[in-house]
Amino acid sequence: MRCMRPTFRSRYCTTLYVLVFISVAYCVRQHQQYELENLRGKLQQTSGNINVNQLGVVENHPPPSATQHKTKVSYVTSFWAKVKGEEANPHRREVEAALLANIHNPHFDQVVVFLDREDNAESCLDFHQAMSDLSRQLFSMTAEESNELLNIKVKCVDVQTGQPSYYQMFSNAVSDVVTGDVVVLANADMAFDDTMSLARSLNPEVLAVLGTSGFTNKMTANLRNIYEEMMGTDYISSDVKQSGTWEIDRCAESRFSWDTWIFHKSKLMGRLKEENFKRRIQTNELVAFNMNENGAETAALWSMEQSYKFSSVYNACDKIQSWHFHLTPKTHKVRETPWLSASMDRHS
Repeated sequence: MRCMRPTFRSRYCTTLYVLVFISVAYCVRQHQQYELENLRGKLQQTSGNINVNQLGVVENHPPPSATQHKTKVSYVTSFWAKVKGEEANPHRREVEAALLANIHNPHFDQVVVFLDREDNAESCLDFHQAMSDLSRQLFSMTAEESNELLNIKVKCVDVQTGQPSYYQMFSNAVSDVVTGDVVVLANADMAFDDTMSLARSLNPEVLAVLGTSGFTNKMTANLRNIYEEMMGTDYISSDVKQSGTWEIDRCAESRFSWDTWIFHKSKLMGRLKEENFKRRIQTNELVAFNMNENGAETAALWSMEQSYKFSSVYNACDKIQSWHFHLTPKTHKVRETPWLSASMDRHS
């Protein structure tokens, strides 16, 4: 078979086809780039007002670092100071483990601890030293590194008013010592993981609460390691696994109970009224209530709704996880004079 020599006409046509193909590909690429930039612009315009209920669209992406955001998040809690010479309560050690985990959580820009103390109790200086020692032991930090972290991130405030009421805790959360735009107010035995990064995108008009996920096998490895390093594994094997709660997601089971509050600080500043944070006892007297009382979170929600009319209240425990470091025996404050029943416990 004899091969034909390419003619000038065939070579010209081939070259022309190649040039046309390159031109079309270039135009398609430019159009795709334009559409991508247009989409980015739209996302930037709307990202500042994302409702926490819509945050699931980004949960498969790695959370950005805290330094990349303008919105700052402060964690606020209360801790009782150890009386000098007194044997430490086992739950105190659990609380220290949770505080340590939250101090080392990169999604908190500030950790504020209101230290409830008596005259003969340890002070914020002792608390700072204890957290520094634990940071060196569990995170292999030098003394200089741990002290630098605590000096930059942790604010401890000595208070001698006794166990703080819910009103005092919310007042503390909006005080000048709290520098974050978004406040996470919680019991001191709550530990948070990387899902806390979503708090930065909270819609200012939404009040978010978190029901705890408990203490289960779904907990992230770093949090569980902190607990085990400080408490050992006896409490886990005896209390959790044997009681059948090791695989139970408490968030899914109880959406009407919560231990954590997340809100924009600016929405409550100057709006809190002490009389709204009181409940009636059976003598018909209005008294303040504390965070460790049964039913206190429901009463506090009513109080918050009197302070500011949030557009919605959302239990975001399916998006932001909190883990309860409390496997030691639990206690709740019991009043000598009980509360009125829920149907009667309303302000007139």
